[in-house]
Amino acid sequence: MNETNETTVAEHPTIGETAFYLSSGAIGSVFNALVLWIALRYIDTDDKPRQIIVINMTAADLLMCMVYMLTRPYLSYFPIFSCHPYYVTIWTVQLVSCLNLVWLNVDKLIFIQFPLHYYSIVNRKKMLIVAAVTWLLLGYLAVMLDSFLTVSVGCGTSELSPYIYLPMCILYLVMILTSFIISAVIYFIAHTSTRMEARQRTKLFHRLFFLFSSTLWTFFTCLPYRALYLMHKLRKNSDSEFLDEVTNIFFRILVVGTVINPLITIWTQRIYRMRLLKAFNKWQESSTSEDTAVTVNTRRPSSKAITTFEGTPFTTSL
Repeated sequence: MNETNETTVAEHPTIGETAFYLSSGAIGSVFNALVLWIALRYIDTDDKPRQIIVINMTAADLLMCMVYMLTRPYLSYFPIFSCHPYYVTIWTVQLVSCLNLVWLNVDKLIFIQFPLHYYSIVNRKKMLIVAAVTWLLLGYLAVMLDSFLTVSVGCGTSELSPYIYLPMCILYLVMILTSFIISAVIYFIAHTSTRMEARQRTKLFHRLFFLFSSTLWTFFTCLPYRALYLMHKLRKNSDSEFLDEVTNIFFRILVVGTVINPLITIWTQRIYRMRLLKAFNKWQESSTSEDTAVTVNTRRPSSKAITTFEGTPFTTSL
């Protein structure tokens, strides 16, 4: 790479890279779609308006898996006219996922600081407005960035000046660090609060487990790659093979992070976990019933029943 242009992706991925992206994309799509289905089907967002944030985060991760991971190995075969919408979508969903994590932390901070007034501050309508503005604003930012993108041969060799992409890297870092700092503040408030008994504090930390897990996971999977990428672009001489290799490793960790996100949601939030267990138990009972029915239908007729019938004397009514 030189100082003026950045090749966006490798044009010819290896077999290992192809397998990695396809498997990650498929697994991530299944679990993100599952979380999204449970949320849209069973969760009352009037009662739990913060779930709108979770829905938007999950939708962004689902699009990332479907649009980016499942197509990355075949990017060089894309028609040129699809390159700009492709990159706009990728940049938008990545930004939306990070910013919604910030909103999730802000929501919990409001809940901790103003528990009696939470539902007067946060409600479904306000959350929907925040969600819509987030998508529109970050989508517009991605379109502006895309206006500087140059597509020469195909989507696999698209080029963008690192100085243009630099503000985007800084924005990623700011959002990730903001989420982490707010989570740290929430932890400090919950840990040092004298208004709660030990049992109430334990219950509160159970409710905050999803927030802390998601924030820490994003912090450790996304921040290193974003920081290394920024460092790579700020270096005058960017021909460091070691830095390139470490950056590529953390990029793959970033991809895996998108796959793990829905599993964290299912594991740490009771409503998703219980719905999934209920659906599994229902499916298991249905399978057991079908197996029992097949066994009954294919069972050999009992000779005892035939003997009883044959031993019954015929009577003739006159």
